[in-house]
Amino acid sequence: MGLEKYEARIVRGHIMQILKVAYPGPASVELLEVTLNDRSCPTSPAVLNGYLAYLAEKGYITRWEEKDDILGVTRTLVKLTATGVDLLEGNIPADPGVVL
Repeated sequence: MGLEKYEARIVRGHIMQILKVAYPGPASVELLEVTLNDRSCPTSPAVLNGYLAYLAEKGYITRWEEKDDILGVTRTLVKLTATGVDLLEGNIPADPGVVL
């Protein structure tokens, strides 16, 4: 397996762990970017979007846009699903695409 593919698996695991701290609430994409950078996993918005798409397609996360009319901004929020929690807790078989 190439190093780039292995790094993607590690970053997906970091995303899941960050979201576990916020659970049952969501985290913003901006918070994920900052926290990944703090964990020495710098990523671009496009690459992060790819990681989130993968995790969403697997059913581990949900993501949605939320508009704040008072501030006039739209944020993307991400939240673990029950399946994502089960993966983190080892209640379902390990996923080779996510290093925990």
